[in-house]
Order: sequence, then structure tokens, then C-alpha cells
Amino acid sequence: MLNLLKERAVFCLLLLVPVTTTIGFAQVCASCPSFVKNPPAAVKNLVSLVGCWTGKGPNGLGAKVSYELGSDKTALLETIWIEKNPTMYTMYYLDGGVAMAHHFCSYGNQLQMKAETVDDPDVLSFKMVGSSNLANPEMNHVFSIKFTFLGQDRFDELWGLHHNGRDLPQNYAFTRVWTGCYSRSDDW
Repeated sequence: MLNLLKERAVFCLLLLVPVTTTIGFAQVCASCPSFVKNPPAAVKNLVSLVGCWTGKGPNGLGAKVSYELGSDKTALLETIWIEKNPTMYTMYYLDGGVAMAHHFCSYGNQLQMKAETVDDPDVLSFKMVGSSNLANPEMNHVFSIKFTFLGQDRFDELWGLHHNGRDLPQNYAFTRVWTGCYSRSDDW
């Protein structure tokens, strides 16, 4: 009886080996848009942000941001912590060949953005094309996001923020963290 159980266990393991070894090499959906299949140069730069970054934002506030590639390389999660502010999330993805962003704002609204065509591969700009929980355009919200890629270890991010009836640019400058990188932290 013990030998039969051992044989069945080995058989089950042998069946799992091809499944677990191929998942890491090929996408589940070979025809689906992906950040790793011939994306435009600016989108490649966006994916190169995977990891952790620290920097400064408006009014000298400290900022940390992490990028995590998931959903079989079809989504890039940005988690941003701005000193004295709630954590926010933006999910970047491709709609066909067009980069999109879905920002979950601390103001309680969710903003859909679409990348604009630019000639500079070191710039990626998103403009708002839709929203949820934004009853009127005068409510506080983020209406644009612009990345300027400054090499492997630096980038700037400019948020277009509508706040209390005014459009206020929110500039952030980030530097890569190579050691001690951890995400999902509200520690200051």
C-alpha cells in the first residue's frame, strides 16, 4: 500500500513539472497585449521602473514609489506614498498597443487616462479620458500624469492636479533604491 501511494505521489509530481516550468517562460495568453512584447520605447521605459524609488514632491514632501509587474506581464502597479498623505495606486496596462492608466486617487475618485503620442521616447504622458466618482470637473482630481525618464536610476513624474478650483502642477523627482527595497510601507 505504501509503495502504491509513493508511486501516485511521484506520478502527480511528474504531471506538475511541465506546468510549473513553462509558466515562467511564456505568457498564458500569447496573443494578449503585454509590456514585454515589442512595446513602444516610452512604454519600455515605464516597465524599467520595476522596483523601489525615493524622492521629493511638492513643498519638499518625501515620497516613495514602487512598481510591480503582474498579471502575466500585462499590468504594472504603481504604489505611491507621499509624506503626510494617504497611499495611492495607479495601474498601467495596454489597450491593444496604447498605454493606459487607471489612477485610484486619495480624493475617492478613479481616473482613466490614455497615453498621448509624443516623439520623445524618454517622455510618456497620460491625459484623463474618463472617471468614476467624479460628479463634476470642479471636484479635486488628477487629470494628467507625465513621466520623464532620465536614465536607469532617475525619473521625474509630473501630476496635473485640479485642487480647490485651480490646476496645480505636482512635480516629483525620484531616484532608484538598490538596497533595502521594500514595498507597501507607510513607515517614514
